[in-house]
Parts: sequence; structure tokens; C-alpha cells
Amino acid sequence: MIKRTLTLSLLVLALLAFSAVPVLAAEGIQVTLTPDREELTVGDPVQLTLEVTHPAGYQVILPKLEQAWGPFEVRGQSQATTTANDDGSETTRQTIQVTLFDLGEFETPELQFGVSDAAGQVSEETVPSVSLAVVPSLAEDDNDLRDIKPQATLNVPPIWPWIVGGVLVAAIAATVGWWAYRRRQGKPFGLASAGDNRPAWQVAFDTLDAIEGMDLLERGRFKEYYTLVTDALRAYLENQFGLRVFDRTTSELKPILQHSELQPEHGRRLLDLFADSDLVKFAKFVPDLQTASRLTARARELVELTRPKPEPQTLLEVEQPPAPKATSQLSYESGQ
Repeated sequence: MIKRTLTLSLLVLALLAFSAVPVLAAEGIQVTLTPDREELTVGDPVQLTLEVTHPAGYQVILPKLEQAWGPFEVRGQSQATTTANDDGSETTRQTIQVTLFDLGEFETPELQFGVSDAAGQVSEETVPSVSLAVVPSLAEDDNDLRDIKPQATLNVPPIWPWIVGGVLVAAIAATVGWWAYRRRQGKPFGLASAGDNRPAWQVAFDTLDAIEGMDLLERGRFKEYYTLVTDALRAYLENQFGLRVFDRTTSELKPILQHSELQPEHGRRLLDLFADSDLVKFAKFVPDLQTASRLTARARELVELTRPKPEPQTLLEVEQPPAPKATSQLSYESGQ
């Protein structure tokens, strides 16, 4: 009897030890998903920070998201980085930039990933969902331009001299690249030569076509590409509407566009394009290739919407019926 009881006890302990293996594989793993804000307007980019805290030596396997992630549009997904914590654990982080194009309350779809322990055993974890609210940007019958939302604050000391220097270096690099392209094409340097009689909108179209022909995105030169496109738009606004926009930041453009002859909707779309470009030019955000390639199309559409439309042609005057021939009149008088 004692031998039988001892055998059953050993069997129960073995079953308990076997069932505890999956629990130990996931032990000590904490997952959080944090948005940089919970309320936004249609089309606003939102940055989600995914953090997985795990024991040292574990590997986190994060999936590559498609552009359409439930109701969200994925604009970018950074590479995962792992850092050591003071308590001996490690934290793997990744940022996901998304946007929404409908009004209402939305939750991020279920997202699963794998965690491999030191022994190579893989467990599956689920990222908790977060809620985001998309609110209208305008009240009914409100056509006034509003301030754009501020850019994300960088946790660095004030370094505006370095930023100004970086902008100057980028401008010089863009000028040299543009000069080289014009030289290869056998054309004079500049957006428009002194004897160029093209209208401002045509110069903008030709400049955007030339930028697309430089293959900057394929070579990973996103900052130079975004700088050239926004400079082409600024040149168009100055030459077409006489607006001083080249020495203005994106936030300073708002009152200038508000008091211009541009329609409020066109002004808002211009500010959105400049704000998206600032993320690439100053905040070191790297967009995906498909999103970046749409920038010239957005700029070309804004030029088309705001350029002067040709005046309708006047109707030709109705021709008067021809007068009777002299011979007919003479014949009539002779007959009398």
C-alpha cells in the first residue's frame, strides 16, 4: 500500500512539473502599448510605443505590420531596440506611427508576438489594446484656420544653432544636387532662368517632375527629398501670390496663409504637408517608401487647386448676312 501511494505521488509531481513549463516561459514578461496622445483629428499621425520587459537573454520577435491595420493606417514602424534595466531585466522597444481617417472611438487590433527564452523555447504574447478618439477639427460653419498641433518635444537641451546649421547644410546639399541634375540635363541652373516666361504654377510642376527624376527615395535620401519638395511649394507661393514664406517656420505660416487669397481648405492642406515634412527634416522620422512617394503628388495637387484658372473664351460675334450683290441690284433697277 505504501509503495503504491509513493508511486502515485511521484506521478502527480511529474505532471505538475510538466504543466509548469509554459507558465515559466512567460514568467517575468510585461507588455505595454502607449500612445503619445489619446485624442486626435482626422489624418493626425499618432506614435504608439510598444515596450516588452523580459529577463535578460530573451529575444522578442515582433511582426511587420501591413499598411492597413484594422481601421488604422500604418505610416511607419521602427526597428526594435533592447536596453538593459537596473534590476537585471531588459526592455525591447518599438515605435509604430499610425493615423485614422474616420470619426469616433477606435481600439488597436489584437497584436501577437513571440518571445524566445535562453533555451530557445518560444512563447506567444499579446499586446494590450489602447483606445483612441478621433474628434472633428472644425465646428459647423467654421472656416477659420486653426493652429497646427505642436511637434513632439525632444528630451534634449536647446540646440537651435545646430538646427539652423543643419537646415543650411541641407539647403546647400539640395542646391548642389539640383545644379548637378540641371547640368546633366543641359539646362541652366535655377528653378527658373532670368528669361523664363513660364507661369509660377508651371515652374512648380516642372520642378516636382525633376525631383521625382532624381531617385532620392530609392537612395534613402528622405530629408533631401522632403526639403526640395517643400522648397518648390514655397517658391510657388512666393512667385504666384507674393507671400513671404521662405524665412518662416511652419507655425509662422498659419497667419500668412490665413490672410492670403488662398481658400481656408487649401491653406490647411498646405500646413499639413509642411508639418509632415518637418517630422522628416527635423525630428529624424523615417517614413515608409510608399508614403514618401506620395508627397510630390500631394504638392502637385495643391498647385493645381490654387493656380489661376484660364478665363472662359468670349463668344464670337454673330456674322451679319452678306449684302446683296451689285449685279442683282442693277438687274432689278433695269427691270423697272
